Amino acid sequence: MIRCWILLVGLFLGATLSVEAQTKAHNAFVQKYCLDCHSESDPDGDIVLSGSPIDWQSPESVVTWETVHHMLDTQEMPPGDEPQPTAEERQSMLEWLGTQLTEHGKIGGNMPRRLNREEYENTIRDLFHNPDFAVSNAFPADDSAHGFDNVSQGLVLSPPLLAQYLELATQIADDILPPDTGPAVAKPQEYAIAADEITEDTGAGAAFANDRFRLASSLNMANAAAWPARFEAAQSGVYRLSITATPFQTDKMYYQKREAPLQLEVYARRNAEQVYDTFEQLRSLARFEVDPEQEIPQSFTCEVTLFKNEIFGLRWADGPAYSDGPVRVYSKTFLADRLTKNRRFYAAMLKLEGGRRGIAQSEYYEEMNALMAGDDLDLKDPRLDTLPEVWGGGLSDAPHNWIKAYVLEEMHRHGPAFDVLSASIRGPMSLVEDDESRARQARTARFLGYRPQAMTDHEYTETVLRRFLPKAFRRPVDEATLQEYVNLAIQGSERLEDGLHLAVRRALVSPLFLYRSLRPGLLDAPDLTSRLSYFLTSAPPETSEVPAETLEQETKRLLESERSVNFVRSFTGQWLGTRMLKDIMPDPRLLRFYDPDRRAMIAETELFFTEMLRENHPLKDFIDPDFSYRSSNLNKIYGDDVQGHEMQRVTFERGGKHGGVLGMASVMMATANGVDTQPILRGVWLLENILGSPTPPPPGDIPAIAPDTSGARSMREQLNAHRADASCASCHNRIDPLGMALENFDPVGRWRDHYPVYTKPADGAEVLKEEFYANKEAGTRRGPAIDASGQLPDGTRLESVIDLKRYLVENMDLFTKCLTEKLLVYATGRPLSFGDRRVVEQIVHQLDPDHHGLRDLIFAIVKSESFRTK
Repeated sequence: MIRCWILLVGLFLGATLSVEAQTKAHNAFVQKYCLDCHSESDPDGDIVLSGSPIDWQSPESVVTWETVHHMLDTQEMPPGDEPQPTAEERQSMLEWLGTQLTEHGKIGGNMPRRLNREEYENTIRDLFHNPDFAVSNAFPADDSAHGFDNVSQGLVLSPPLLAQYLELATQIADDILPPDTGPAVAKPQEYAIAADEITEDTGAGAAFANDRFRLASSLNMANAAAWPARFEAAQSGVYRLSITATPFQTDKMYYQKREAPLQLEVYARRNAEQVYDTFEQLRSLARFEVDPEQEIPQSFTCEVTLFKNEIFGLRWADGPAYSDGPVRVYSKTFLADRLTKNRRFYAAMLKLEGGRRGIAQSEYYEEMNALMAGDDLDLKDPRLDTLPEVWGGGLSDAPHNWIKAYVLEEMHRHGPAFDVLSASIRGPMSLVEDDESRARQARTARFLGYRPQAMTDHEYTETVLRRFLPKAFRRPVDEATLQEYVNLAIQGSERLEDGLHLAVRRALVSPLFLYRSLRPGLLDAPDLTSRLSYFLTSAPPETSEVPAETLEQETKRLLESERSVNFVRSFTGQWLGTRMLKDIMPDPRLLRFYDPDRRAMIAETELFFTEMLRENHPLKDFIDPDFSYRSSNLNKIYGDDVQGHEMQRVTFERGGKHGGVLGMASVMMATANGVDTQPILRGVWLLENILGSPTPPPPGDIPAIAPDTSGARSMREQLNAHRADASCASCHNRIDPLGMALENFDPVGRWRDHYPVYTKPADGAEVLKEEFYANKEAGTRRGPAIDASGQLPDGTRLESVIDLKRYLVENMDLFTKCLTEKLLVYATGRPLSFGDRRVVEQIVHQLDPDHHGLRDLIFAIVKSESFRTK
């Protein structure tokens, strides 16, 4: 027995001495290879180390040594210009750190996870059957952490945000259980509307007289009508509307003087909405005939029904500047009239091409008249013998807008037009029930449910809350919690609905509603069901819990549901940066770029990702696919000849410059600034989002590279000068070759072989064609040729993005690992621990990127221990 104890003590002491020896050895490693740059006295970057024993109980310390492990494993540290450890020393350090981190960097996290804005909105919509619910623009935005806005570190509950939640809880409860204010009573008011209180958006409005608003356009779009700027219906009801108007005609009109009555129509629309709807999509309220021969102002009165927040509008329905049928553009017959009847007008229009950028309608009219009166027109131009092949429309710089600008200005000055002198409206004289009221009553009835006649208030309250609270908290509610809410409702007010109102408000600010997965360790069935639902739909689960054995089946169901579009939009918007496109406006010297083009870029990305998900294409197709989605809006980007504005699937050969996440215009635009390309930004983005090897932030004293738009120095020359600094070289040797491989893509993702130079061209210098660089004035010339070549740290030579795509296809584990990490962070709402990264490695090892697809990857994530742990 004594011998056994001696043996055990000896083993213990030996193990202790061995651990101490290992600790000393690895402390010596840190002293020798790390502390020159990362000591507490002279830190270089964010990593600060010391020779003191490591505090493995500190989460911050664990994260620091996870970073050290990663840097050593990828051989990013020590830098190449510093003394290097032997292979044995590096491997020994990695094994020791791996052992320690496996013990202390366990799977999962501890921070509570609040609903983000999108999840909150979707949860309220589902809980109260209110599909139109949305928080206001003043609601605080969610901060992103680790690339996503659903990660716990960014979801801090600040006092201002809590105040917003309290206010929203009251508003939501008011909607579902409105206070008893007695029968609704009409509160009529009189509104006098002067001519200068009327607005429209299609041409000058009342610019020519203070006492009248002049309507010239009969375009079939709501913004061509005259709408009051300071009135909207305060209540849904019947109003009495009076209008005073008169035709405007002169002897200088191009069009014949009207003899038939002018048609004045009255419409309703929701204020600040439906601005671009056709009149067929609006509610028609009344129609009047205005006598063109009568010189004195004419008055018209009618009773109209307006719903709450609606306004009325006045449209001249039968003017000469009209649309054909239910479309939003002017008739080609109207547009062609001037071109076929006046050759000088056509020649002046082609010469002026819409005028200077930003020119006013009145200025364009004057310059056109000056050209037509002069001798500087080419009346033999063969283009004058045929009508334009492309008319344009909307915001395009084309004949559609050139002609209508001149004609509308002429009609404002000389007629024919319609003058609105004043309007007044009184009401509501009586109330009417609107769609919003009916929908609110239906929500209330659905929330309260059926009440048998014999049921007491206490029983009814308990029935309502027993049904509501499990849905609100997304898990079964114990009897003690239920009775607490029941007592609150019963004791809180004499009126049953007011008591329930209080209970609903309290529930909506409870941590059980605002937060998910409050319990540590492995998730129970309700929390696991919630995690899966919010992961794949950004919305609450439709059932309280899914048995573990049917989790894969539920995953498949959610992926195939309509609500999976939330996952596609949210994940791609953050991983690939398409959310940022709304804040980027390309330089007008690059091209004419409009919102439909931006929407088409985003749609291409989301439709591509959706097909990858739906069809389970091999993961390598993210890098080098043979398909994408395009529309005519993207022809200017890709050089296609796609017809129509609807997105459609297109195919092409693999191995090209376009296609996949490295050839999408949306990604190239998100990683630029709209004016010039930024290889460093693109390189950092690739390391973070494609290769899964993010770089530390640069030291604060290192200046950024300013683009040289004069063409004096190439981007490569600027990067070389930047990289000459030894403190920059270690990171930029990884960043720059990747960023430069994408340099042939301009700031909106078009392929180019030369940089543009934004200066007046020297004699003989080649000016870029208008269809490529859309500048009005000469000033964009072809600059230096682009050299996109580079060499990766492992010696791989890249000549362009085509080589980079080939490199990634040959090393797909790099991308697969990165995508797995991104999906797991997004799914769990937490940064990955060392244990989680080991799970990622296991998943990547299981998948063959030549055969397994995105669905397979998501199934593997859902079945992983990391997904099932808080």
